[in-house]
Amino acid sequence: METYNLVNIFETKGLEYLLLMCFLVLFVFLIGYLKGAGGKE
Repeated sequence: METYNLVNIFETKGLEYLLLMCFLVLFVFLIGYLKGAGGKE
Protein backbone atom coordinates (compact mmCIF):
# COMPACT_ATOMS: atom_id res chain seq x y z
CA MET A 1 0.00 0.00 0.00
CA GLU A 2 1.39 3.36 -1.03
CA THR A 3 1.26 6.23 1.41
CA TYR A 4 0.52 9.85 0.53
CA ASN A 5 3.70 11.87 0.93
CA LEU A 6 3.33 15.67 1.06
CA VAL A 7 6.99 16.13 0.08
CA ASN A 8 6.60 14.33 -3.25
CA ILE A 9 6.18 17.04 -5.91
CA PHE A 10 4.22 14.82 -8.28
CA GLU A 11 1.54 14.02 -5.69
CA THR A 12 1.03 17.63 -4.60
CA LYS A 13 1.30 19.39 -7.96
CA GLY A 14 -2.46 19.35 -8.60
CA LEU A 15 -3.25 20.80 -5.18
CA GLU A 16 -0.57 23.46 -5.56
CA TYR A 17 -1.91 24.55 -8.95
CA LEU A 18 -5.44 24.71 -7.53
CA LEU A 19 -4.29 26.89 -4.63
CA LEU A 20 -2.31 29.10 -7.01
CA MET A 21 -5.33 29.64 -9.28
CA CYS A 22 -7.54 30.49 -6.29
CA PHE A 23 -4.95 32.95 -5.02
CA LEU A 24 -4.62 34.65 -8.41
CA VAL A 25 -8.40 34.96 -8.84
CA LEU A 26 -8.81 36.41 -5.36
CA PHE A 27 -5.89 38.77 -5.99
CA VAL A 28 -7.54 40.08 -9.18
CA PHE A 29 -10.80 40.67 -7.29
CA LEU A 30 -8.89 42.44 -4.52
CA ILE A 31 -7.18 44.78 -6.99
CA GLY A 32 -10.52 45.55 -8.63
CA TYR A 33 -12.10 46.22 -5.25
CA LEU A 34 -9.29 48.55 -4.21
CA LYS A 35 -9.44 50.43 -7.51
CA GLY A 36 -13.22 50.77 -7.17
CA ALA A 37 -12.98 51.90 -3.57
CA GLY A 38 -10.33 54.48 -4.44
CA GLY A 39 -12.33 55.91 -7.33
CA LYS A 40 -15.45 56.59 -5.25
CA GLU A 41 -13.74 59.10 -2.97
